[in-house]
Amino acid sequence: MADKDTKTRDTKTRDMKTRLLGKRTGRTILQLVVASIIVGALFSFIGLGPREFWRGVFETARKTLAMLGDSVGEVVATLGAYLLIGAAIVVPIWLIVRLVSGRK
Repeated sequence: MADKDTKTRDTKTRDMKTRLLGKRTGRTILQLVVASIIVGALFSFIGLGPREFWRGVFETARKTLAMLGDSVGEVVATLGAYLLIGAAIVVPIWLIVRLVSGRK
C-alpha cells in the first residue's frame, strides 16, 4: 500500500515538474537564462533595478484602483461604463470581421 502511495506522489511530482518546466527541462532553463540576461541588460541600460520595477508595478496598480473609485459601487459603475464604451467599438468591428471572413 505504501508503495502505491509513493508511486502516486512521484507521478504528481513529475506532473508538476512537467507543468512548470515543460517536457524539455534543459531547454526551458536555457531559455530562462537567456531571457534573464537580455532583460537584465536592458534594465541596466535604462538604470532600472528589480526593486524600482516592482515598486512601479504595485504603485500603478494602486493608482489604477484609486482611479476607478473609492467604494465597490464606484468601481463597478466605472467598470460598467468602460464595458459599454468598449463594447460600442469592439462588437461592431468584431461583427464586420466575422461577416467578411465568413464569405471566403
